[in-house]
Amino acid sequence: MEANSGDKLQAEGWVQRFTASGARLEEAIENYRMLGYEVRTIPVKELGEDGCTVCFEDESDETVMIFTRKKSHPR
Repeated sequence: MEANSGDKLQAEGWVQRFTASGARLEEAIENYRMLGYEVRTIPVKELGEDGCTVCFEDESDETVMIFTRKKSHPR
């Protein structure tokens, strides 16, 4: 994804929620879907300098940023 992908997603109606990985990630995705949201995840390393990624620079796992939007959002 390009460096401003977070901004692009927000322009499309996506809301940035939080970062997660592993079991916590799967739990969050499942919970958001049960609440009626579409879920999209992007590795924090792909968000570029516009996102808050400094804390994750040395991480070896695939920590992702979770974005959601209501399923009824017009496309």
